[in-house]
Amino acid sequence: MKLKTLTFAMLSLAFSAVSFSAQAQDKKREPNPEKMLERMDTDKNGTISLEEFKSVKRKKEVDAKTLEKNFAKIDADSNGQITLEELKKQPKKDKKKD
Repeated sequence: MKLKTLTFAMLSLAFSAVSFSAQAQDKKREPNPEKMLERMDTDKNGTISLEEFKSVKRKKEVDAKTLEKNFAKIDADSNGQITLEELKKQPKKDKKKD
């Protein structure tokens, strides 16, 4: 009986640890608008131009046309600059469901 109880307790603990780890990874993936602005705003004027947006190093290579479309989606007022407020309001990525 003790062995079954101990096994159940260990499995429950392991499941909780995996669940917590998955939640922590999801939280890490959420973009931080302040950090994005700081990283992309190379001239430090408080906004991101299309050129600054295109020049950011990314994990995967993205073609210029796609970057321009993404920039236009974020640039809500179409003034050619992305502000912190626009970054905060940008559409969230849909999480892939496996």
